[in-house]
Amino acid sequence: MDMDKTSAEATAETPAAVTTAPAPTQAAGFGPAPVVPAVPAPPAAPVVPAQVPGYPVYVTQAVPKELRVGAGARFGAYLLNLLLAVVTLGIGWLAWAMVTWSTDSANPGQKLLGLSIVKKDTGVRLTWGEMFVRNFLLGGMVLGFLSTITLSIVAWINLFKIFGSEKQNLVDSMAGSVVVKRTA
Repeated sequence: MDMDKTSAEATAETPAAVTTAPAPTQAAGFGPAPVVPAVPAPPAAPVVPAQVPGYPVYVTQAVPKELRVGAGARFGAYLLNLLLAVVTLGIGWLAWAMVTWSTDSANPGQKLLGLSIVKKDTGVRLTWGEMFVRNFLLGGMVLGFLSTITLSIVAWINLFKIFGSEKQNLVDSMAGSVVVKRTA
């Protein structure tokens, strides 16, 4: 390939590592546009989310195993829930459960015993929707269906899992929650 002398000199003098910004457009008749050296972009500042007034900011902290409630208190809450459901024919218990799910993040029996259900990884109380998913969908529908299919083997696993080091049953494991003693 034949290259003329000027283009060979231009490529030899311009190293490949030097980058330049695009040249500004020049009006015809005023010569070539000046070469503008590239300026590196300043480092990006870390993005810190602003706190919205009226909304609390929670610190992410896993719930220590010492604060979790064991099988005895959970069994007591279960028996109390059963007694309340029988006495109120289920309707009163269900209405009370809808209220306590949103205000205390607990079932009625757990509320009477001073227990609360929180997220395992943050320690934040569950919302009404999360309580509905945990108790009705996972605890009632999924666990009930699996217990029926496996001839109650899943129910026994659910019972004995509470005695483990995590102090969670199957529903807690699926929902990522733990039961703790309410502090305030």
